[in-house]
Amino acid sequence: MRMTYKNIGLQRICLMLVAFVTSIVGCSSLTPAEKAERIRQVKAALDDRRYTIDVKEMYPMRGPSRNIASDWSLEVRGDTLVSYLPYIGRAFSAPFGQPKGLNFTALISKYHDQPAPKGLRIITMTADSGEDVINYRLEVFDNGQASIDVQPRNLEGIAFSGELSWPE
Repeated sequence: MRMTYKNIGLQRICLMLVAFVTSIVGCSSLTPAEKAERIRQVKAALDDRRYTIDVKEMYPMRGPSRNIASDWSLEVRGDTLVSYLPYIGRAFSAPFGQPKGLNFTALISKYHDQPAPKGLRIITMTADSGEDVINYRLEVFDNGQASIDVQPRNLEGIAFSGELSWPE
């Protein structure tokens, strides 16, 4: 069967849904007080714009999803983005020399945070890596589970799922 963009998008959505449902089932072992504290911590980290998303899976546009066995992450430190993410995909134009891909530290040029129903926050931000202007769309649930959709201008898009952490 030939994979089309529509099939790939549907596959990506299904995989992210499975990861989300699995994370909800895993969090059901917390007591109500622990859940409330976790929700408070997640909200505070997002409000302060000081958090890290440790990614566990990647969803390339082409091919199957992959578990990530290393410490890849996306970190927001106020107005700075530290993107340390793996990349599998096609480049539409290649930079001269050794490409950075999705591994860089840059100032965030646009940052928008909006609440959504059922404890979800949707964060969109843009950063210039020096090679490319990259748009990030984060969906962060109040239990700390997160998905990241990355849309560079010169590279094929890719998505990730993981869990939010914050400085103690």
